[in-house]
Amino acid sequence: RRDPEGYKDDLNRQYAHFESHMAVFEVNPSQFSKAICDLVMFLSQVAHCYKVELKDFPQRLISLLRSHYSILNPDIRLALCRALILMRNKNLLAAQDLLELFFVLFRCQDKLLRKLLFNHIVSDIKGMNAKHKNNSMNRSLQNFMYSMLKDSHAMAAKMSLDVMIELYKKQVWRDAKTVNVIVTACLSSTPKLMSTGVRFFLGADEEDSDDDSSSDEDDKPSARKLVIASGVNKKTVKRRRKLERQLSKANKVKNRKKKGKENVPNFSALHLIHDPQELAEQLFKRLETENHAFE
Repeated sequence: RRDPEGYKDDLNRQYAHFESHMAVFEVNPSQFSKAICDLVMFLSQVAHCYKVELKDFPQRLISLLRSHYSILNPDIRLALCRALILMRNKNLLAAQDLLELFFVLFRCQDKLLRKLLFNHIVSDIKGMNAKHKNNSMNRSLQNFMYSMLKDSHAMAAKMSLDVMIELYKKQVWRDAKTVNVIVTACLSSTPKLMSTGVRFFLGADEEDSDDDSSSDEDDKPSARKLVIASGVNKKTVKRRRKLERQLSKANKVKNRKKKGKENVPNFSALHLIHDPQELAEQLFKRLETENHAFE
C-alpha cells in the first residue's frame, strides 16, 4: 500500500491467478473454492491502490452473483458480498448497482447473508443522506423497493419492507413516498407483509425497539455502582475524570428513561398516508373476509 507501483507485477500475477481459477470455477459454480475466496478478499483489499488495473473487478463479482447467486456455495457467496461491501466503503463502485443487487440476494436461503446485506443497505443509505438528502438516489431506490414488495419471493419482499421501516425509524426516510410504499404492504396478499405493515402504523415496532434499547441501557452500570467502584480503586486525576464522564452518561440514561415513560405512542406516519379512510375501509374488508391470525 505504501508503494503500489513496486508491487504491480505481483498484483498482475495474482489477478491472472484469479482469472484462471474463475475460468474453472464458472464451469461448476456450486463448488467451494478456498482459492477463490482468498484471491477475492486480497484483490478487494488492494483495489483502491490499483484503480486502473482493477477497474473491472467489482463488476466481475456483481455479474457472477447476478448470474449464479441461487446455486453458489454459501461461503463463496458471503465472501463475494463482503468483498463488494469493502470496495463500496472505499467508494470503488456505485451505490445503486450494489444495493439493487443486494435486494435481489434477499431471495437466498441464507440467514447470515441476509443479516449482512440488511445492515449494509441501511448503513449505506443512512451514510449517503448524512450531510444532505440525496433525493435522486432516494427516489430511484424507493421505486426499486416498491417493485421488490411485489416480488414473488416472500422473504425478499419482507426484507425490503424491513429496510424501509428501519430507514423511517432512523429518521433517514420520513417522507410521504416511503410511508405510502409501506401502505401497499398493508394490502398485500402475503400475511407476513400485511402484518408487518399494519404493526408499523400502529407503532408496535417502535415499542419493541424502545424495549430493546432500554434493556441495553439496563446493562450499563448505575451511578451508585460507579461511585462504590471508585472508592475501592486508587484515586488519581485520570480516574476521577473517567468517573465524572461515566456519571454523566449514567445520568443521561436515567433522564432518558424518565422521559421515555412520559412519551405517548408516535403515530406520525399516519398523517402522511394519502387516503387513510380508503386504507381503513380496505383493511376492515380484509378482516371481515379473511381468517389469517396475523400474529
